[in-house]
Amino acid sequence: MTVVALIGGQWGEEGKGKFTELLSENAKVVVRYSGGGNVRQPVVNSSGRFTLQYIPRSIFNVKTISVLGAGMIVDPQKLVEELDALAEAGIDVSRLYISEQTHVIMPYHPILEEQERRAYGTPPIDLLAAGLGPAYADKISRVGIRIADLLQEELFLSRLSKTLAVKNDILTKVFNQEPLSLHKIYHQYLAYGRQLRERIFDTRLILQHAIASGGNHRVLLESDQGSMLDLDFGTYPYVSNVAPTVGAASSGSGIPPSAISGAVGVFSSYISRVQIGPFPTEMTKEESLPLTRFRGHPSGNGYSAPLVYESIRRYGWFDAVAARFVVQLNGLTSIGLTHLDGMDGYETLKICTHYQVHDTTLSRYPSDLANLRAAQPIYEEMPGWKTSTSKIRRYEDLPPQCQYYIQRINALTGVRVEIISTGTSKEDTIMLRDPFNIAPSSRLVALP
Repeated sequence: MTVVALIGGQWGEEGKGKFTELLSENAKVVVRYSGGGNVRQPVVNSSGRFTLQYIPRSIFNVKTISVLGAGMIVDPQKLVEELDALAEAGIDVSRLYISEQTHVIMPYHPILEEQERRAYGTPPIDLLAAGLGPAYADKISRVGIRIADLLQEELFLSRLSKTLAVKNDILTKVFNQEPLSLHKIYHQYLAYGRQLRERIFDTRLILQHAIASGGNHRVLLESDQGSMLDLDFGTYPYVSNVAPTVGAASSGSGIPPSAISGAVGVFSSYISRVQIGPFPTEMTKEESLPLTRFRGHPSGNGYSAPLVYESIRRYGWFDAVAARFVVQLNGLTSIGLTHLDGMDGYETLKICTHYQVHDTTLSRYPSDLANLRAAQPIYEEMPGWKTSTSKIRRYEDLPPQCQYYIQRINALTGVRVEIISTGTSKEDTIMLRDPFNIAPSSRLVALP
């Protein structure tokens, strides 16, 4: 049995979903182990068009078990809506399971999130008023509601009544909001529990069985958002509430760390961000014009997600300094490269190899905000290819300049690019090596 983690290597929007669907074709189990509720790229396939905030794209593979792991936070109303939309389109959702330990977004979480954001002036990162932050805070404070609680009427009423009394005090006395009804929330969430009852399960047993069965079984662990938004190692405070690194894959899924064989980091050929915060390789407005035309603005052609809050989407050149940091932090064994066709319109391309911080040249990613704000990118320039790479499915058919661009990413990150996306369809993919076939030789020597 082989277990591989799939993470975003930048600040989100890398296009992990397509690789999840692709790699899950031969996987026994796919687990989304963190986050939940953030805007994702729409899924368009022969069954229709879908917006999946919680359910991984492995749901379209009828032989794969899809799991929402213990590290996730779910809004049961939206999850039920997603399931209903899939079922109405004829998608078999019988192989979706939800960990008993998954925490639930309650009606007070989105209200508190928005009020606290305004009061503290915290940077907008996650989807507006989704409630992720307060839900994770309640989890840490041991006052959260888990999805298994919705199946136990007396237990749920006891926990909800105590928690809601405190939340209503905060809502009314601190934020001058109307109190929420215990009776309404209680019965509403019991109904969600009844609708989801058959899916709520000790999903560790599924993973333990997959491990014990051995053989050629494959398990894919999928993160939410990008590694540079990690709460501990990202650009704090411009970070998310989720745990998007490989380190969280074990606790968020219930699989032992020693069972994880490899890790694939998904990087976009350029950087796309919808958050504020330091961004050393951010393009000028003129430089980003080919990308705004390529992806569309604000909602794009299937690559882009809607805007977060009032912020605008920001574009940047590939940052090999940040990429090396992500490679080392997560122990990546291979890289998946997306949005390659977004670079088709450039005469000259840039890759950031180092930072200049005052009078010091850095090859490492600064951990302190002051140095990160002061960092100026040192670029390596190379010729673009000025021809379409869209839907190319063989590496040798890529333009020579494009192949060189990929080779430079290999050399600068220390890990080989082994999956290349050249379009929105999963068929528009160049697979140089199956990432489940872990090989020590896949690791190169990164620049210091």
